[in-house]
Amino acid sequence: MRLEVGFAASRSGTAEFAWGQRAIWGAVQQVGPDSAHYFNVPRVLAVPRAGGPRPPEAVAAALAEVTGRHDALRSLVRLGADGPYQEVAAAGTLPVELTEAARDEAGDAAAALVARLAARSFGDGEQPLRAGFVVCDGAVTHVALVISHVVADWHAAGVVVNDLRTLLLRGAIARPPSSQLLDLVREERAAPARSDRAIAQWEALLRTVPSAMFPEAARPASTPRYARAVLTSPRLNHAAYVLARQTGVSTATVLLVAVAMLLRELTGHEVSAITPIVHNRFDDRTRDLVTSLNQLGLFTLGPSGGLAETVVSAYPAVLASYRRARYDTPAMQAMIDRLGADRGVSVFPSCCFNDLRPGEDQGTAGRADEESELEWLPGTDQRSCDFCVALMRHKGTLGVEVNADTTRLSEGEMETLLHRLESFVVASAHRQPAS
Repeated sequence: MRLEVGFAASRSGTAEFAWGQRAIWGAVQQVGPDSAHYFNVPRVLAVPRAGGPRPPEAVAAALAEVTGRHDALRSLVRLGADGPYQEVAAAGTLPVELTEAARDEAGDAAAALVARLAARSFGDGEQPLRAGFVVCDGAVTHVALVISHVVADWHAAGVVVNDLRTLLLRGAIARPPSSQLLDLVREERAAPARSDRAIAQWEALLRTVPSAMFPEAARPASTPRYARAVLTSPRLNHAAYVLARQTGVSTATVLLVAVAMLLRELTGHEVSAITPIVHNRFDDRTRDLVTSLNQLGLFTLGPSGGLAETVVSAYPAVLASYRRARYDTPAMQAMIDRLGADRGVSVFPSCCFNDLRPGEDQGTAGRADEESELEWLPGTDQRSCDFCVALMRHKGTLGVEVNADTTRLSEGEMETLLHRLESFVVASAHRQPAS
């Protein structure tokens, strides 16, 4: 059963992609339509109980208001003769899938609904937001949302969910968004110097690092070619927090530096090169901007000492890698192609680090002495990166996922790396003085 939700807004227009949009669009095109659904951004909102039961029509009206509030949720991706562009519609209709469920099965029904909505890629010209409601006895208990990554990153999806929750609780949102997608595109076109500086810094660093962190096709591929393993570890969660508190940085910084150190050990390269995926939300105008602002930074690490010592000494380079993560994607690719021609080999680390957690964990999720758990997730035949480490909130604590090309890193090596990361960080935390 479906419900048609009409939305309208005072803003509309046609524009090229913003820099971050172009980056994720390129990654989506690289993996192809059969694997592009991997990039979809799913969210589930449990409808607040305060205010009483809400029928589907009431929740649909709130969803329509949120869709009208943000340019990105009304942005239709088009393919033109000169490449992709977007049309931000002034009005439209959003179909909402309705799923009936018993009260004690509503959570499972919501998980199944969002998985189903996220299981197919977004097509050109398709509304970038999919929605579904779980309904119990005439009232909506959960809202499932799936957003195209080309128009929204994980942080932006959180903004959408928070806006919807606020409308359901209060009936209105006091302030307009701090900025909008169409404004961002105009601002980036007017500021090419920022992109030029970042690209120049990338080029200088790329001339000092290996052409790639992992060798070309060192072994036969597994099926599927790209494997995914996640280590759920309260011990690693706690240890990362201890080191973060000792060194005055975030747990993401601790784990980024630890991974860089272990990759030097694993690959034998003198210098590690990692491209952290940077959220680019460092000021008031971007904190609740709904779009894909994520772009790659470039962090390099040479010979080092202990983990805590290296975190402190490398912290300025980590911050610098974040600052160089805003640039015009085609211009960056042109530089990389030119550098590859100069060196006679394709040049790019193809080694990513992504923090997908909604915020910093204080190191208390789960007991620090609980056993870790490693599990294998469904892999894919295509990926835009040969190796990626992702941090996530998993089973109530820290999950670290490794996704890798099995022609370059075997499943056994992936498993060993995850356990080595855990033991390395835990041992380093135990060597720190108690606070």
